[in-house]
Amino acid sequence: MPENIQGGKTIDVHAHMVALGGPETEEKYRDIMPRLSCDAAGREIIAVSGKPSYLLPENLYKPELRLQEMDKNRVDIQVLSMMAPLARYDLDPELGVGYSKIQNEAIAKVVKAHPDRFVGLATVPLQDPGEAANELERAMRELGMKGVEIATDVNGKNLDWPELWPFYARAEKLGAFVLVHPGVPPGAAQMGDYALFNLIGYPFVTTLAAASLVFGGVLEDFPRLKFCLAHGGGFVPYQRGRLEHGYRVKPECRRKIPRPPSDYLNLLYFDTVTHYLPALEYLIQTAGVDKVVLGSDYPFDVCDSDPVATVSRIRSISLQEKKKIWGKNAARLLGISSA
Repeated sequence: MPENIQGGKTIDVHAHMVALGGPETEEKYRDIMPRLSCDAAGREIIAVSGKPSYLLPENLYKPELRLQEMDKNRVDIQVLSMMAPLARYDLDPELGVGYSKIQNEAIAKVVKAHPDRFVGLATVPLQDPGEAANELERAMRELGMKGVEIATDVNGKNLDWPELWPFYARAEKLGAFVLVHPGVPPGAAQMGDYALFNLIGYPFVTTLAAASLVFGGVLEDFPRLKFCLAHGGGFVPYQRGRLEHGYRVKPECRRKIPRPPSDYLNLLYFDTVTHYLPALEYLIQTAGVDKVVLGSDYPFDVCDSDPVATVSRIRSISLQEKKKIWGKNAARLLGISSA
């Protein structure tokens, strides 16, 4: 049983919801919006562009269903973001802007209905970084969102794509919390069996994204950006020594940054979704307790269904340090009250 967590809110920064298309959807978005469908076994799934894609946890699109589970697991606040593989960076930019607005307004509506239980993160059309910056600013200033979720690449371009610099500048100026969540991994065809695209591919692309932020100079130019890597940072915390060694011995690793990778890795934040307590303890030891925030990946089968209890089981940190991970760190990053 988790310890006494009174004295601060528990905040899960990694929880998903998605807006689905229906009969009222404007015609130009009907073939773009995710829709409810059924597979051959009669199970509800999300269909994207008319093609069956994802098995559908009902809680994903019915946020009222999750409140009871949040109460059961002592999660006071969920930070809602859509599913990164559905961000649709492949769309024409004009359609991408409209699609992002639909998703953002759906999340904002849920937050408005339960302002003490939910916080929203925007999705933005990164295929057009200027429009992405504009939509992020609108979502934060007009809809009250606290940041943005971005995928680990933009149509195959890594996160050091130079066109993204204006977006990063705006996000830093706005004080946005930036959740970096894996999209579709390259080489997915080789990971078709055993759900390896998720189990291996997702941590891989998160690692690739982090390395691009470091070696590509993003964190050199935007050191105040609040990047949080999903799923415990992929393989990053456990291979930082290899990145350090590469910087020392490979000239190309020093081409865009004047300092070793650890100087930039120390700027990153990580959620707790590791599914292995020794790995989570190592992450906290390596990154520091102030850089780790509660996450669940709700409501999917790969989620940590009781993240508060997971942190409670760690014996190598104090109760006060656990409270930082349960909610105080996230409250600071999101600019909300932790009381």
